[in-house]
Amino acid sequence: MRYVKEFLTARKLDGLAPGTLDQYRMELKKFASHLDKPTIDTTTNDLRGYLIQFNEMAQRTVNRKISTLKAFYSWLINEEYIERNPTKKIKTPREPASLPRNLSHEDVELLRWHSKSPRNQAIMELLVSSGMRIGELVSLDRNDLSMANRQIRVTGKGNKERLVFFGPIAKFCLISYLNTRKDDNPALFTNKYGARLTVRSVEMQIKDQARKAGIKDAVTPHMLRHTFASGMYEQGADIDFIARLLGHESTDTTRKYTHVNASAMAQMYDKYLVS
Repeated sequence: MRYVKEFLTARKLDGLAPGTLDQYRMELKKFASHLDKPTIDTTTNDLRGYLIQFNEMAQRTVNRKISTLKAFYSWLINEEYIERNPTKKIKTPREPASLPRNLSHEDVELLRWHSKSPRNQAIMELLVSSGMRIGELVSLDRNDLSMANRQIRVTGKGNKERLVFFGPIAKFCLISYLNTRKDDNPALFTNKYGARLTVRSVEMQIKDQARKAGIKDAVTPHMLRHTFASGMYEQGADIDFIARLLGHESTDTTRKYTHVNASAMAQMYDKYLVS
């Protein structure tokens, strides 16, 4: 695990998003425990033998594993720990194109109703009204917020800062939550032990809320980001403006969030149908 630890430390210093860092940590730990040799002695066949056990998983999940391994072994090459990259012949299959899923207004209301604690209410409202990434949310400190202006300065991918906004309901929930805090921890969101929340803990929290709300689809924090972007687009927001809020460098990335949902399409069809 020595090289894995060095790799994670190096990527953390590079400003890698906490969520991606956690993903790397979990995947490489799993991979290292699978091997019966040091990671620097890995062959292409070792990698294939490891990856084949995930054939029944979604292609996106397998591709994340491949991407993590490629990042790790590319770093080993750059650091001159190894001379040949065993991932060079490992291909990343193309994922089938699909539209991102977002929640209906009814489902958002159900989530609100089942976000019982002040902290969980603040998290849900902040995600759905700002469109920020889950990794950005758990990295927030209290002093990143401007309550008066309903603004937050977040640090996104590539360690780049941007300004996002949040709604009046989120502001009310944030104030209510912060009024329950008696500690001096700078982290905006903490667990019951006073430690900063992790990406995984927020994912589990939202999944549990959705289950209690009776929402059949598996709800993720990223779906709240989709919901925010789609809602902004349907209300007439400019694609460039949405891209800036989401932290996208290219509007091509943003366009997948701006599909019009089936209900809105039906309403538009009826509105413009000539008969």
